[in-house]
Amino acid sequence: MRVAVYGLGRMGRHHARHLSGLGAEVVEVDPSLGLHGDARGVDAAVLATPTRTHAELASSLSRDGIPVLVEKPLAASLPEAEALSTIPGLVVGHVERFNPAMGALFDSSLDVRFVQAERLAPWTDRALDVDVVYDLMVHDLDLFGLVTGFAEVADVRGNGLGVATSGPDIAHARVETVDGRVAVLSTSRISPATVRKFRAFGPGAYVGLDLAARTAHRVGRDLRSEPIAVHEFDALRAELEAFLLWVEGGCLALDPGPRRLATVDEALWTLRLAERIRCASA
Repeated sequence: MRVAVYGLGRMGRHHARHLSGLGAEVVEVDPSLGLHGDARGVDAAVLATPTRTHAELASSLSRDGIPVLVEKPLAASLPEAEALSTIPGLVVGHVERFNPAMGALFDSSLDVRFVQAERLAPWTDRALDVDVVYDLMVHDLDLFGLVTGFAEVADVRGNGLGVATSGPDIAHARVETVDGRVAVLSTSRISPATVRKFRAFGPGAYVGLDLAARTAHRVGRDLRSEPIAVHEFDALRAELEAFLLWVEGGCLALDPGPRRLATVDEALWTLRLAERIRCASA
């Protein structure tokens, strides 16, 4: 399979390396040289470009009938994302779905009623075309949607603050669905250390995940913490494997658990929620 990788930065290089390892012929494209570059005649494309370019590139490639994996977030604004919703042949790469630790939560069969998520990162010069809600919090919003079946949202509260940029660089949110499931989320891109914790609570138990260390533990009614075995693999490679399977046969999932690509509808649910959090933070 011949796959075009748009974007020659850090993420683009990782995509190209894994695709080559999966047996694909990789065509690296610099989008600054034109929408297609040397990508004509490819079987699929991966967009690892700045978020502001996603809408134009995805629209053009899809009109040419090329299946596209768009790195999260789907677009730089909600109107752009909604415009993409009518275009066939798009899937979205929310890579944390493929984190090995997420499998421990799904295997636990926990009836998730409450989620706490904390995602902190040191300052870098990447992804500055979007704020921290679109850059980092969308990961945990997507995971909350995944464990709650992308339920209708009843209430959103949030606050955010720009420190290094004009948009929020740190944000907090509380989300409640119509059936009473709640998420409390904190995120920052000006932290001195990396933290990626996701805790899911249900009746009689909770499962704690360290998505950075890829570890998991379960705490029951006796409040004893027991580690859960996590099978180690590379999340981005698994995401791209799922993408190649989808291109070949239309299957979005590697298994019945969380390891499946995000549909445009799911990505839109996440961005609509992100937009509500941004509005609540203003």
